[in-house]
Amino acid sequence: MSDPLSIIASVVGLVTTSAKIASIAKQLYDSAKDAPASIRRISEEMDQLHLIFGQVQMLLEGHAKKRPSRSRLTMLPLHHLMTILSGCVLAHSSLEEKLSKVAGLARGGSIVGLGARVQWALWKEAEAGVILVELERHKSSLNTMLLIIQW
Repeated sequence: MSDPLSIIASVVGLVTTSAKIASIAKQLYDSAKDAPASIRRISEEMDQLHLIFGQVQMLLEGHAKKRPSRSRLTMLPLHHLMTILSGCVLAHSSLEEKLSKVAGLARGGSIVGLGARVQWALWKEAEAGVILVELERHKSSLNTMLLIIQW
C-alpha cells in the first residue's frame, strides 16, 4: 500500500466493510437473546469508523467541502496514514471473520436462521475486547489526522 491509488482503494474497501460489519453486528445484537454488549459496541464503533473513512475518502478524492492547505497536508507523513489504514484492514478482517463464524453467514451474505445459528461459544469476549481497543485506537488516530488537516 505505497501508492495513492492503493491508499484510496483501501479506504473505499474500509468504507464498505465497516458498513457490512456494523450491519451484521447490529442484526446479531438485535435478533439474538442475551447477546454480549461487545457486539453492540462493535456496531457503534463500525458506524463511527464508517463516517471517518468516508471523510478520509472525500479528502483523498478531493471532494472535501473545505480543501486543506498544502502545508497542513505535509504535516502528516503518508506512511502514518498507510500504517493506520493497514491496521484498520487487519482489524476489520479479524472482526468480519469472528462475526461471520458466530452469525453463520450464508454465501449470499445474509444471516440465516439466526436464532438457531448463533453460537455464543464461538464468541470470546476477551478477543472482541482486544479488537475493540484496536479499533478505538485507529479511530482516534484517524480522527486526529483529520482534525489537523481540517483545522
